[in-house]
Amino acid sequence: MSRFKFIKLTIYLLALSALLLPKFFLQPVAAQPPAAPQPVSSYQDFTAWYLEKYDLDELPFRAAALFDSTSDQPLYYHQESTVMPTASLIKMVSAGTVLAHQPNWYTPLSFTEDDNEGLLRPYVGKYDKFSLLKLETDEKITLEQAFASMLIGSANNAAVSVGRAVGLSRADFISAMRQTATAWGMTQTTIDEPSGLSLNNTSTAHDLALAACYVYTDFIASFYGSSPSVSFTTALGNKKTVQHTVYDVRNNPSRFFGAKTGYLTETQYHMAAGIITPGGHRLCAAILTSPTRAESEHAMNALRLWADEMYQW
Repeated sequence: MSRFKFIKLTIYLLALSALLLPKFFLQPVAAQPPAAPQPVSSYQDFTAWYLEKYDLDELPFRAAALFDSTSDQPLYYHQESTVMPTASLIKMVSAGTVLAHQPNWYTPLSFTEDDNEGLLRPYVGKYDKFSLLKLETDEKITLEQAFASMLIGSANNAAVSVGRAVGLSRADFISAMRQTATAWGMTQTTIDEPSGLSLNNTSTAHDLALAACYVYTDFIASFYGSSPSVSFTTALGNKKTVQHTVYDVRNNPSRFFGAKTGYLTETQYHMAAGIITPGGHRLCAAILTSPTRAESEHAMNALRLWADEMYQW
């Protein structure tokens, strides 16, 4: 056999073995469910731990839920099934619905008078203010810029317009949001409109912690949901900077893989987040109805510390 033929035969046999070896020698390994964190022997419930650690007489929130994002194991519940208005936390479902439609992020978008006022004013008082991304008439941004403004700055006009950019009417987008909530297992959630200003958007701490788990598994949602701010230039050349409504994200973004606030006079301060413990564990949480923004963020950070102290992975 010539050297050339020997080399060709060797290459052929190596290629054949590469195809056959996995078939005969590599057995498929059944996927194992991720290990759930286990409480330590000195376990103390978060309620008792928090009140004792910070010398408080009562919890600074009405309801809360905390999940391990990997195993979905609940780690803490407090009135987790209490139904209340969601405020802007419903924007997590708005974001998830946009993502489900595999959008073209470069789609141009401008805000109409309905987006800025007509669709929002019926839910608030005549002189009440609400969060808007301010653009000139017919000034265009991209869908991605509107999406980021909705998640970072809670812009209500962005929330009611993004459905249009994925080709859906308002009614169809709201219907799609309800399908998203159902797919995520949000069984105690009612969706009325995309901004969260309506008191008929209702949910629970359990469902909103689940929503944080689902939406922030997406890279784009996580990226913007944990960014201290975003800056961009509109089609008219105007520069915009939107800061995160969670102050702790602005100061300590490494603690989060996504976060969202909500506020209405009727609900006070809500917060839902994907949080990262000092030990690097990823959890999903919702803290609902705190008297102040600072108290809601303090409780959220305390959950990070408590989980590492009371569970082992």
